Amino acid sequence: MNAAARAAPVVVAVDGTQRSTGAIKYAIHEARRRGTDLQVVHVAPRALPVGGSMPSMGIPTDALVEVAGRILDEVVDQTRSLAPDLAVDGVLREGRRVVEIPAAGARGSLVVLGRETRHGTERVLGGSTTAGVAARASVPVAVVDEDWEPTARDRVLVGLEPAAGEVLSYAFPLAAARHALLQVMHVWRVPGAYAAVDEERALAGEWVVDATRLLESTVADWRDSFPDVEVEISVVPGRAAQALVDAAVRADVLLLARHRRDVEHLGRLGPTIRAVLGHRGTPVEVVPMTGVPQHAPLVLERFGEVLKS
Repeated sequence: MNAAARAAPVVVAVDGTQRSTGAIKYAIHEARRRGTDLQVVHVAPRALPVGGSMPSMGIPTDALVEVAGRILDEVVDQTRSLAPDLAVDGVLREGRRVVEIPAAGARGSLVVLGRETRHGTERVLGGSTTAGVAARASVPVAVVDEDWEPTARDRVLVGLEPAAGEVLSYAFPLAAARHALLQVMHVWRVPGAYAAVDEERALAGEWVVDATRLLESTVADWRDSFPDVEVEISVVPGRAAQALVDAAVRADVLLLARHRRDVEHLGRLGPTIRAVLGHRGTPVEVVPMTGVPQHAPLVLERFGEVLKS
């Protein structure tokens, strides 16, 4: 592939702690698989939050940027030593991570982050960088545990609402490039006060049959365009986040669609995505929806590989 046609880079955001270790490995893995470059991003804060009655320490911005530069240089050197076959660049930005990381990743194909490890008061005071970036980014965001290692389960899991079929435009090419089975899962749960209504019919499988038929029609065109991708349809009762996390144990990656934002809710994630991001385990990729219907293509090149011609 020539330079002009080279895919957009994979972008990995690092914070200088062990939390970024798995994210760096995942980003290297994805850059190699996609045949693209890798960008390492670190954001220098304008203040250091400490909480309590003193919300931040009065350290000069220049000093913070200097430290941030050293952190970035160290991580870039580490990444180059792990992946001498890749072109690795460092990008230093300044400000709020939840704003600057999506901005840095806008021209990439994927943004990779370490999974949030702060809890309780510390997380309330500092906010969740992981959720904030996933809510704002214009490209898919992968959230990875710090101890992540490559797996070969040959399965991509996508949580699907029939109305969010746009996510299949990302899921099918990804499964094809990975030569993996694509498991399409829908989780349903009747609200508590109505749980007993028609419960016998639901558990007997009639509702599941209807829902499965709807999902089958949703994936039909994509199946035709990707005949080499084996598809498994799953319709299960329960709490969506827990059901997806449990099923993801058998997958290499879990894909979740982030619905199109409006002016009033620019930083909003749904409760299912927030809950899933709080669980350790399989990498999760949050895929932003545009609201524009996507149709299965006749010719497609994605993730550095011609998938159908």
